Amino acid sequence: MTLRKKDYKAYDTLWLALEASPLCMLLYGMLPIVQSIMQTAVTAIATAGFVDTATAILASGRPYQDIYPALAVILVTLGFVNTLGAVARLMASRVSVALQRSLKPVIVKIHASFDYRHIEDEKSWQLISRVARDPVKAITDGVAAFIQFAQILVSIASVFVLIASQVWWAALTILVFSVPMFVLSMRAGKKNYQAERDAEKFSRRTEYLGEVLTGRENVEERTLFGYQDAVGHVWQEQYEAGRKLQVKVTAKNFLISKGSSMLLALISLLVALTLIGPVVNAQLSAGMFMGIVSAVFGMIQKLGFQMSRSLENISRAGEYMRDLSGFVRLGEAEDALTKPDAEPISIDSLEFRNVRFHYPGSEKYILDGLSFKLEAGRHYAFVGKNGAGKTTITKLLTGLYTEYEGQILINGKELCEYPVSAVKAMFSVVYQDFAKYCIEMKENIALGNVYLTGGEGEEVREAVGLAGKETASLAGKEPTSLAREETASLMEEGTAGLAGGKTAHLTEEQAAHLAGLDEVVSGLGQGIHTPLGKILKDGQDISGGQWQRVAIARSLVSRAPVRILDEPTSALDPISESNLYRDFEKLMEGKTTVFVSHRLGSTKLADEILVIDGGRIAERGTHEALMAGKGQYAEMFEAQREWYQ
Repeated sequence: MTLRKKDYKAYDTLWLALEASPLCMLLYGMLPIVQSIMQTAVTAIATAGFVDTATAILASGRPYQDIYPALAVILVTLGFVNTLGAVARLMASRVSVALQRSLKPVIVKIHASFDYRHIEDEKSWQLISRVARDPVKAITDGVAAFIQFAQILVSIASVFVLIASQVWWAALTILVFSVPMFVLSMRAGKKNYQAERDAEKFSRRTEYLGEVLTGRENVEERTLFGYQDAVGHVWQEQYEAGRKLQVKVTAKNFLISKGSSMLLALISLLVALTLIGPVVNAQLSAGMFMGIVSAVFGMIQKLGFQMSRSLENISRAGEYMRDLSGFVRLGEAEDALTKPDAEPISIDSLEFRNVRFHYPGSEKYILDGLSFKLEAGRHYAFVGKNGAGKTTITKLLTGLYTEYEGQILINGKELCEYPVSAVKAMFSVVYQDFAKYCIEMKENIALGNVYLTGGEGEEVREAVGLAGKETASLAGKEPTSLAREETASLMEEGTAGLAGGKTAHLTEEQAAHLAGLDEVVSGLGQGIHTPLGKILKDGQDISGGQWQRVAIARSLVSRAPVRILDEPTSALDPISESNLYRDFEKLMEGKTTVFVSHRLGSTKLADEILVIDGGRIAERGTHEALMAGKGQYAEMFEAQREWYQ
């Protein structure tokens, strides 16, 4: 399935469902139509035949056995109607499953390819949230509404034909009063959807506050500080604000639709009273009278609540499809879904020349004339106060934002001129707000290198002489000993190029060892194969600091020539942080590394330190030189000295 950049209408829900499951969708659309005809006109005629036969038996002494064929017709009709309904519901479920398989991955794929600026823009993020929240339900609700509306039209048409054949003016009267209900129902649908959009900001707030009040991650502070009542009060305020927006519109539409339904019911009653005269005068049989009256009152129910609800849902589907049109038109980052190059390019220099940048929606420049140059194979540290622009540098380097002033040069070539796949392969980053994946620890680490298993990744393992060794350590027999030995060997030999120009890299076990996860792995029930978190069966929780080490291990398996650690050790104590950086620095011998931090325990390991202030380089030099200069760096370091002593 594909979603094209076009103006989607409400009826496009039918085409999307048809594309997902053609046969099931056709049956889902046809069976309710046949069911409607059977449920109205056929049932009315069968009822008329039964009543007339019963009357004749009682009045003229016909054999009572004559009632059985008429009764059989009614029973067969009712059974057929129920069977058609059950099969139609089954087809609806099949269509829903097919949409889940085909539509949801497309939505996720489009979502993943968006330009990063849309994620941080409130307006576009609200649009993305509305579309991506439950696209399958939105589409299936639209399909169901169209089918129900078609079912109602067929029911009404069949009853109209039946009534018109007996009392033509009654059919015309009901038709005239039905038209306004169509219009009112469509307007109700649009207003209700708009009310939901207006209430969405309140819904997102209540979802967040609900997670604060009930989520597992907040249970310690929630218990300690006892803020449930205060946060619960805020939740109640936000919930009520959103609820009142929708209730106001819903109540108004309900009164209008019910008022119209009562008017139609009154007309139907008048029709029934009018038909009594023809029955008395023998112009209309008693059976046909009961069949028509039964069909008319059944039709009124459909013209009232059911038609109003179906038209409202069609209108809501149209509003959703309009959102979907905007969703697919949002700017996509070029080649956003391409994999990193299997073999990254060699980086000799990295340079910022008078780079200026401000975030979308803000006029304040976070970087204001930033210039520096980094050489390959050296270790650098970017330090500065919070908000100085350190993380922004990382976002620009990795291509998350491309609209900047000035130049960012890799080997003297503008960064934007490189293919996206090449840029992705250049950098490996560990962010402070790293992701936590509730999958096996080994898989958590392997996400850092899409080529780690199979294909070229296996060839590289064999080139290093490590293929298959890591699996031997997973059977519960000293799970990290092999990784420790192999890591030590690699650290002694360095990570320079191997024969054939390929770059050595670590296995998941080696990366786990280097990141200090030996004790964690040995304490897990299934070792490195244990699922993390509580979503999967036998999953186990680990601490925040241990999660950070998993994120660091994920970075270590990457082939990127430039490694960036963007304040990834905030959950570690200063001594552990220094030790981790020291081990990381040993492994990264011969590679370009950048430490981004406002904690200065790691800076002494850097070949050069760059102090960021006001979006520019305020100071630059070695630890010793900057300390001797007694500037901003020296002041910051002295303030933190006791942490590391």
